[in-house]
Amino acid sequence: MKKISKNVLLVSSVGLAGSAFAVTNTHPVFAANNASKKTTVANDQAKVKSAQKSVDQTQSKLTQVQNDLNTANKDLAQKETELANAKSTAEAANSKVAAPNKSNDEAQSALKQAQAATDSANSDYQNAVKDSTDKQKDLTDSQNKVTNLEKQLTDGEKNNNDIKQKVTEKNNKISDNQKTLSGLQQEKSESDAKLASAQSDLAEMKQKADSASQVLQAAKKDLSSATSTNESLTLPQSYIDYVTGKSTDWDTAKKDLQDVVNNHTYPFTDGDENDTVYDDPAALSESDQKRLDFYVKSLIDSVKSQVGSTSKLTITDGSLEFAKRYTQEYQNSNYVFRKYNAIKSASSIMGLNEYAVTGYDIAANRQVTSRSISIINGYIYNSYEFGTTKMSEIAKAAFDLVTQELANPTDYNNIINNNGYFSVAVTTQDDKFYVCLLTINPANVPSHFKTNEVVKPSQDELATAVQKSQADSDQANKDIESAQSTFDQAQAENQKLGQEISDLQKKISDGQSSVASLQKQLTDTAKLQSQIKETKDSLPAKQAALQAANEKVQTTQSKLNDCKTALAAAQKEAANTQSNLDKVKADASSAQQKLQTAQKAYDEAKKKQEKLTSSVASLTKKLAYEKKQLAHAKAVLALAQSKNATTKKKSTKKSTKKATTKKATKKKVAKKVKKTKKVVVASSKFTSLKGSKKAFVGKWKKSKSVSGYQVRYSTASSMKKAKTKSTKATKLKVSGLKSKKKYYVQLRSYRKLSNNTYYSAWTKAKTVKTR
Repeated sequence: MKKISKNVLLVSSVGLAGSAFAVTNTHPVFAANNASKKTTVANDQAKVKSAQKSVDQTQSKLTQVQNDLNTANKDLAQKETELANAKSTAEAANSKVAAPNKSNDEAQSALKQAQAATDSANSDYQNAVKDSTDKQKDLTDSQNKVTNLEKQLTDGEKNNNDIKQKVTEKNNKISDNQKTLSGLQQEKSESDAKLASAQSDLAEMKQKADSASQVLQAAKKDLSSATSTNESLTLPQSYIDYVTGKSTDWDTAKKDLQDVVNNHTYPFTDGDENDTVYDDPAALSESDQKRLDFYVKSLIDSVKSQVGSTSKLTITDGSLEFAKRYTQEYQNSNYVFRKYNAIKSASSIMGLNEYAVTGYDIAANRQVTSRSISIINGYIYNSYEFGTTKMSEIAKAAFDLVTQELANPTDYNNIINNNGYFSVAVTTQDDKFYVCLLTINPANVPSHFKTNEVVKPSQDELATAVQKSQADSDQANKDIESAQSTFDQAQAENQKLGQEISDLQKKISDGQSSVASLQKQLTDTAKLQSQIKETKDSLPAKQAALQAANEKVQTTQSKLNDCKTALAAAQKEAANTQSNLDKVKADASSAQQKLQTAQKAYDEAKKKQEKLTSSVASLTKKLAYEKKQLAHAKAVLALAQSKNATTKKKSTKKSTKKATTKKATKKKVAKKVKKTKKVVVASSKFTSLKGSKKAFVGKWKKSKSVSGYQVRYSTASSMKKAKTKSTKATKLKVSGLKSKKKYYVQLRSYRKLSNNTYYSAWTKAKTVKTR
């Protein structure tokens, strides 16, 4: 047996820690130390036998494939020769196509030219025939037209004579009617003046009756108001004692006053015939304005008498005029402080010192039927539509105003214990109406201010006024009846004349329309004669044109026949050249098909040859590998046979040395796989994320012990197809993005240690929109 040298590197297993290598002084064969003791010579011999068998099988398969390859090479050479022959035949067949193809193209071109000439000649012939037909029709139409026009001329002359006689008769009748109409129109003019006078008298009488009725109604209201028993206010004794200084118990006085107010019965009872209804509370009639002033004065005077006040508030013509001015200025004002500005403006107009006037007002709700809100230049405006407001509601508000001021000691003193002029004004603003008590200090009023007192008439005076107003109203109604009778008579006469004039005007208009209609029916004989002459003059020229058109038909027909003969000859020649071309093309097509068949056969042979060549190379490589395996198996067998003769002592010594080596190797590997300490990277988060034009800018705070930062972004919340950018700064601008697009953005830190990179977790995605 051949001796094997020592100091060969052996491979052994070191358990879960991995692989290690140890050096032994026994032999160099690649075999495991522990396994070598258990391997028997018989097993190694079996391996050698198996390896030898694999080598023999591969060698046999390689020989067979090499034989197949030789056969494939011969077949490929034959197919290559056949392909070359097929190419040569196809090229020859294709070369024969050129000449017949050229001849056919020339014949087809000549055919197209002949066909075009024939089409052109046929078109000329058809046009000539059509032109001849048209000219024949034109000549016939002109001849028929002359006949028709001559008949129309004869009929027209007879018709004109009949119409002229009818027109003369109607014109005579129209003239008679116009004379009669002139007389009727004169009578109508006189009747119109008479009717206008009667209508004016009637309107004047109605106006006087309406005025008398209004005076009567006002007188009745004044009389009804004078008989009212609830225009005074009975104060509780506790209140009288307080305001006269006999008591200091204001709470009891105020409570008792409120009880009296709650139980008070108001004048102008709701539903009363004198309870006037107003669309606008600020537009009181003069009668109701005075009633309201007298009502408030009665309330104040009743209070003064009960508390023993000798001062006097007087209604004057000047104070009533001031109330009117105040109402006008208030309603025309757009100021926030309307009352103050209205007092100021009215005082200026009337020459009063504005500080001499004091206004005490109270608000009451109007009946709102609808409301709308609009915004103009940032300001909110309310618009309302209102229902009606009754006089009883205004009177109640006036009563509430007086009792409101009585409950205020300061205002009570100013009203009850001071002399002055006063009046009451009613105004509106938004959904409220306001009753305002206006007092004027009599000191230093201008000389033109009217200070004469307006006194409430007595009941007897008012009754007398009602009787007089009733008599005036009755007389006015009688005057209306007389004026109405005169007006009706004048109107009937005027209408009768108007109808007669209208009927006569209609007769005249109908007669004039009839004359106009008859005149339209007159035949224009001069025009007919002119048309007859014009048509007859055109006949010779049309006859000459027809003769020329017929000659052109004959010329174009002769040319068309010549073109048809040439076309038939060209068609025959084209058919012959096409037949010849089809034959040579068929030969070329057959040669091309044979070439394709030869090419396919060559490609298949080439593919088979390449496959066998690849198999030979693969088997050759496999055989070399298996031969190496066989040599190795034989070496292992030789080693086993050599070791079998070694002494037991030497074997024991070798086993001890191997165990020691294995233990040392395990320690070394365990040290290598010691668990690495985990590296933690500080996280970061955005402090700012703003979009700009096709970009966004992110900012964050600097983190400790990091090497840099990464920003990734995507249009999808799942971060699908996200793009990542790295930086060492704490600010990053990402450009080149889509405009007006929403992006999801994340941030993380990273740290580099010992050629390794460690990352923090991604932050929660934030959104940003580009511009």
